[in-house]
Amino acid sequence: MKEIKKISLIGAGNVATHLAKTFVDAGKEITQVFSRDFHRARELAIKCEAVPVDIISGISQEADLIVISVSDDALVEVVGQLKVGNTLVVHTSGSVSMDVLKPLGENIGVFYPLQTFSKERDIRFNEVPLCLEAGSMGNLELLKTLAISITEKNYFIDSEQRKKLHLAAVFACNYPNYLYSIAEKLLEENGLSFEMMKPLIVETAEKAKAISPSKAQTGPAFRKDKKIIDKHIRMLSDNNDFREVYELLSKKIMGLTSSQ
Repeated sequence: MKEIKKISLIGAGNVATHLAKTFVDAGKEITQVFSRDFHRARELAIKCEAVPVDIISGISQEADLIVISVSDDALVEVVGQLKVGNTLVVHTSGSVSMDVLKPLGENIGVFYPLQTFSKERDIRFNEVPLCLEAGSMGNLELLKTLAISITEKNYFIDSEQRKKLHLAAVFACNYPNYLYSIAEKLLEENGLSFEMMKPLIVETAEKAKAISPSKAQTGPAFRKDKKIIDKHIRMLSDNNDFREVYELLSKKIMGLTSSQ
């Protein structure tokens, strides 16, 4: 079976940047990088010794794989402009069906890494779950072989399952991060460092890994400690947004414990 050796990237954001580095470390060749922002395309291309491309029609059909790693809103536009021939093409979105690629032909798939990415943060990609989908068993095997070269955790997941997975990831990652930002703001306003929160954050995450998150829940709402809850709400009287979040989550946690 043909092996994926040459890869072109459409997109130069967080996901594309981490994938490019990971592919290169696995011995793959990044041939081209396209971005609507040519400066970003050139910046990433330099890092992986590829050719930057400033128009999407400049993407060659000679690569073994084209990876589209753009925002969900931009996917349809990219697909409408792209000419891939028989080249296998995948997108990296968690919330968009593989069917968005159908106008490109039969050689399509999804290569979705379940992780939060920032360019400033190094990721141990061998621990990142990769969710794979393809329009044929042959292409799925190709993607599986590529995935195995960069991570130990590979899953065959269809588009509907992946959408639910992405939804769960928003709850598990994006929302807690917003709550961290609230904590950081409250601390800064009172001359305290967010550094003090980090051991607590790490232990909370480790405990969620070790036991069910519902069993790991603690705090005044879990204990139904109305005096503490009311005191906290009064302390947040100057910030309606933070108070609303506190009240809503406290109410939901108390409801959760009532149903257990």
